[in-house]
Amino acid sequence: MTSIEPAGRYLDVGDIRTFVIEEGDGPPLVLLHGSSAALDAHLTWYRTMPAFARHFRTIAPDLLGFGRTAMMPDGLYRNRLERTLHVIDLLDALGVKGATLVGHSEGGFVAAKIAIERPDLVGRMVIVTSGGTAPAMDDGQDAAWHKASAAAYDYKAQTRDEKTFIASRREMSDLDSTLEAILRANFRLAEETGTIEQFRNLPISEQSMRDYTKLQEEHLFPYLDRIEAPALLIWAADDGTVPVARGEALMRMLPRADLHVFQHARHMVMHDRAHDFARLIIDWCADNT
Repeated sequence: MTSIEPAGRYLDVGDIRTFVIEEGDGPPLVLLHGSSAALDAHLTWYRTMPAFARHFRTIAPDLLGFGRTAMMPDGLYRNRLERTLHVIDLLDALGVKGATLVGHSEGGFVAAKIAIERPDLVGRMVIVTSGGTAPAMDDGQDAAWHKASAAAYDYKAQTRDEKTFIASRREMSDLDSTLEAILRANFRLAEETGTIEQFRNLPISEQSMRDYTKLQEEHLFPYLDRIEAPALLIWAADDGTVPVARGEALMRMLPRADLHVFQHARHMVMHDRAHDFARLIIDWCADNT
């Protein structure tokens, strides 16, 4: 039975008290969650972590300012670039080299940026339905996912209270009693730590879709052709916020990339298709040793 509270440990990464879940033995596999109110490693990966831990030393940190990892002293939101630096410092502290990085949503940006900046840390890279990594499309196609994203990430409306927040998450995946309990616990923790307040007051660069995609356009796209590690892109057919066409466009930008699209899955594909998701990554890693 899945525990509501994650089993992990704390370590100091620079000046940041960082919470990390570790399970299993073998080659390192690092799971990087995305960015959303009350999100953390446990909520994102609890359905797939046991399968991964049978094959890998599986490492799932709470990223900078999320879950049980401390925020910076000023309490301000830290973007994808700053979270990347924190993960690099964490991997160095853990002595990890040549890992498989699995990045969901904004965690995909972190994985790709690490592969560019520190290729010694990355043996393989998996990017999962990531609007924070994939390119935008033409204006006609962009309108649909802009609208879907505006609804999915309307934090000022969604974070008024716990009841409203849970109601807003009911379309994220199969919201069973365990996932709902973790969401409720995470919301209360995020209220206590100030994470919820960060999301209520995001900088404009995180609210405007045009400004939001500039980060990958400036810091990823000119350098993606340098990535030597094989890449697997996993997309969800029913994710309106990151349509499959964006995954296809990202695949064309990477030198060694495969794309797999899961039917009957939304943005949290690791929940909607947990068994198949884990099996795909395990088998793909075995084929790309």
